Amino acid sequence: MVVVSLLTAVLLTAAGAIAAYPEKAIEMIIIFEAGGAADISGRMLAQVAEKSLKVPIAPINKPGAGGAVGLAAIANSRPDGYTVGWITGSLLTATNMGNLPFDYQALDYVALVNLEPTAIAVRADAPWASLKEFVADARQKPGKLRIGNAGSGSFTHISAAALAHKARIEVRHVPLGARRMPSLLGGEVEAVSIHPPEIISNLKAGKVRVLGISFPAPVAALKGVPTWKDLGWDVGFYQFRGLAAPKGLPEAAVKRLEAAFREAAQSESYRALADETAITIGLQDSAGFRAFVQQQDGLIKAVIKELGIAKK
Repeated sequence: MVVVSLLTAVLLTAAGAIAAYPEKAIEMIIIFEAGGAADISGRMLAQVAEKSLKVPIAPINKPGAGGAVGLAAIANSRPDGYTVGWITGSLLTATNMGNLPFDYQALDYVALVNLEPTAIAVRADAPWASLKEFVADARQKPGKLRIGNAGSGSFTHISAAALAHKARIEVRHVPLGARRMPSLLGGEVEAVSIHPPEIISNLKAGKVRVLGISFPAPVAALKGVPTWKDLGWDVGFYQFRGLAAPKGLPEAAVKRLEAAFREAAQSESYRALADETAITIGLQDSAGFRAFVQQQDGLIKAVIKELGIAKK
């Protein structure tokens, strides 16, 4: 009788602790530097979600090694619901390039929020009016045209390399990080591989031209821009952003966070940001997010193997 009573008390205490989640501030690791697309979208969602959760969400930037530093910090945290991560498709490039000692299964997936294409953009005064013209010119100048990316092994690097492979062209992939736009506008590279939120202001200012995007369908904010798929060079994968956590997050915490971030993504303020920065809101719950990541992992793994660029 005493044993049963003690067991009941323990179970009730545990259930009460889960039901009360969250009871204190939550840290949200953002795997890239402050001011970038991942940072801006993650912080806005956190500001809205914390109203529903009734505790502060503190965004913490942990950039480095194409997202690998922040991803490792998330994976190595306690799965208690008080450290989560705002992750991107860089999880799959970092793990499949050999920059991390684990794969996508090291995390739990809470909610998929954003989908974004990779765009190939050039200066507005560039001689190429279309991606087909750029590809045709690249075929005439093997290894001469330069495409800037976020870093060696980054999502934008792998995307551009996959496009070049599909289009059968040889280009120079230049890791530039935050210097991509200044380098493009300054003529250091002929094109950049970049995500729309990071280029939209220059596009609206008439400084750049987007030649094509890696998405299954056109994007409203990039009116008239064809998809790589429409041009015959479908790479099949694209950038995503969502909330993840260390492996072993209690299901009750998953559901609580998922609901809060879904509500935040549907808020008027976040939808306005999405429209302004060419973000596609592609909400998926925990199971849907994990299935999506698994599918994208298979595609990216195959591309990296085909390109032969993973660490030995």
